[in-house]
Amino acid sequence: MKNIYVCGFMGCGKSLVSKIISKKLKINLIDTDRQIQQSKNMQIHEIFEKYGESYFRKLENELLKSLKNASNSIIATGGGMLINNNENAKIAKSNGIIIFLETPFELCWNRIKNSSRPLIKNKNISEIKHLYEERQKQYRQISNIAILNNKSSIYCANKIINIIRRRNNTNSEL
Repeated sequence: MKNIYVCGFMGCGKSLVSKIISKKLKINLIDTDRQIQQSKNMQIHEIFEKYGESYFRKLENELLKSLKNASNSIIATGGGMLINNNENAKIAKSNGIIIFLETPFELCWNRIKNSSRPLIKNKNISEIKHLYEERQKQYRQISNIAILNNKSSIYCANKIINIIRRRNNTNSEL
């Protein structure tokens, strides 16, 4: 099975939904934000503060390149990983499918509003909603499949698993 890349806005449920799918399908889980944090022994907001966003985006690109030969994995991408660098989306598409978790802004906002995420620091809700709307368009453009994630994470994961199983049963490449 090729890889499944999960993308979407901050707080949309990428990590949790990917974890559920990984357990149910017994496939490898790669959470790119966690990988970067572990490799640098720093939180993402610390990387942003110390080295800047462009350095963090470079780390994302390097990590994604290192995963080119991975297979049978679900990869929870950082919110900007596949849309801030055209090469990243191409790498993901050439090695699997991209699933966009389309989650209403209000749900995302409730999950991130008290976090230390660097892209929302010192921004008001209307600025964050504008970023959300811009990114939604980009996620739709790069993804193979968009899944509405407005219920439980288990429900969303099961919808994705059903799509994957249907694709595999029709002998189409995942």
